[in-house]
Amino acid sequence: MDKVIHDIVSVDLECSKRVEEARKKKLDVQSNMNAKKKEIYDSFIDEYQAKIDVRKKELETQILQTKAKNEEEYKESLSQLSSLYETKKDEWVSTIVSHCKEI
Repeated sequence: MDKVIHDIVSVDLECSKRVEEARKKKLDVQSNMNAKKKEIYDSFIDEYQAKIDVRKKELETQILQTKAKNEEEYKESLSQLSSLYETKKDEWVSTIVSHCKEI
C-alpha cells in the first residue's frame, strides 16, 4: 500500500512540475508576443511618421511656391494700379470736381 501511495505522490509531483513548466512556457510566449506586438506597432508608427514628414515637406514647398506666386501677382497688380492712377489721376480729379459743381 505504501508503494501505491508513494507512486501516486511521485506522479502528482511530476504532474505539478509539468504544469509549472507549462505555465512558465505560457508566460514566456505571452511575453514574446507582447514584445513582438510592440515591435510591430513601433515599426508602424515610425513608417507612418516618415510618410507624414515627407508629406509635410511637400506641403511646405507648395505653400512657399503659392506665396511667392501670390506676392508676384500682388506686386504686378499694384504696379498696374499705380500706373493707371498716374495716367488717369488728373482726369479723375476733373470728373469729381465737375460732378461736385453740378450738385
